[in-house]
Amino acid sequence: SINAEYMGKHIHDAIQKADLEDAEAMKRFASQKDKSERFLQDNLEKQDECWRKIQDLERQLQKLGTERFEEIKRRIEENDREEKRKVEYQQFLEVVSQHKKLLELTVYNCDVALRCIGLVEEMVAECTSAIKARHDKTNQELEELTLDVHKEYLEFFRLLYLAWGNRKKKKKKKKNSA
Repeated sequence: SINAEYMGKHIHDAIQKADLEDAEAMKRFASQKDKSERFLQDNLEKQDECWRKIQDLERQLQKLGTERFEEIKRRIEENDREEKRKVEYQQFLEVVSQHKKLLELTVYNCDVALRCIGLVEEMVAECTSAIKARHDKTNQELEELTLDVHKEYLEFFRLLYLAWGNRKKKKKKKKNSA
């Protein structure tokens, strides 16, 4: 009878200790989960800020490209006006002798215009390619970060699952030995 009371008290104490350990483990888990949630939220906000900066830079790049295109267009028009003025002046001085030179100047202006158009197209293509490469690299880095986070979650889950299994096994063992 005394031995049974002693065993009952011992079992009761063991259950209380197990309950306390369980409560502590749940508290640690909740604390770690809160910390993880704060980290993920902070990370997401930083990613959003990076995207805002990228979009701002893309807008700036587009604006600069447009301004450059307009300036090149203005300069071409200015060059064309200057060349036209020279041509008209030369025509005034030597109408017949300049006919051949005017044709050559027209061909030259066409070549210059084609070269300028080619340079603008090349610049636009390079800018687009650079933006795409940056976008692709950012996406790849984000995918790698996501994979790393998933791996961490899996490892943490595995540890918790193993701890839970060990705990369950210990409880079963204590229950069976009691």
